[in-house]
Amino acid sequence: MKNRIEKRVAKVIENADTLDKRAYLTIDCDGVVKRKEMNFSIPLMVFCENDEIFERVLKEESNKIERIKEKKIERLSNVPVDKLKENFMKLVIKGELEFSKKYGKELALKDKEEFLKTLFNLSLMDNINFYKPLMALAMKEIIENIGWVDEIGYLVISYFTKQRYDLSQLENAIENESEITEISENISLLAYKKVLESYTYKNEKKYRAMLLSGVKNQNRLTQWQIDDEILNSIKF
Repeated sequence: MKNRIEKRVAKVIENADTLDKRAYLTIDCDGVVKRKEMNFSIPLMVFCENDEIFERVLKEESNKIERIKEKKIERLSNVPVDKLKENFMKLVIKGELEFSKKYGKELALKDKEEFLKTLFNLSLMDNINFYKPLMALAMKEIIENIGWVDEIGYLVISYFTKQRYDLSQLENAIENESEITEISENISLLAYKKVLESYTYKNEKKYRAMLLSGVKNQNRLTQWQIDDEILNSIKF
């Protein structure tokens, strides 16, 4: 996997300015809410063996209209790890990208495991229909294989902050300790399960309940408008 990531990361960095979106959630004057799908270039960079699919999606996802010129992410060298973790969590939930990216970078550089566990926890809190666990898994492989990369870190944290949080499932979840065994080839559920099993979380029983509910209702889960070929190419 390391060779695959090293081979593709330069292409993602080259297109980083056009891979972000100004907003993943919009609402008009009539109250109509629209959410844009996640950019799959980063997960495919990591988990897709097929170069042709990766390069096609990278080209399709690059949108010059939404070009955002991103500068180097500044360090916060004097902030201790516990404060970095606390502020990173709060800022991402609030959707404040400007500071989230700085706290996230510094936490990743000072304590990789704390950064990954916090990112994983953030991905589990959100609506199980979203693909934040998949993005978090990709980020883990990138950091463990090639280290922190500003452009990649920015795109990941941008998605986490701009795809505003829907915490209703978490708030309404009733703690459950049941084991999850069979899950169909639903990539959002498979990624959620893998993230859930990666660490121990304070809200683990609620996350388990969310996953069980997702498995029970998976036929009604939103798969967005993602090409099956893309979803099927992702292998953990």
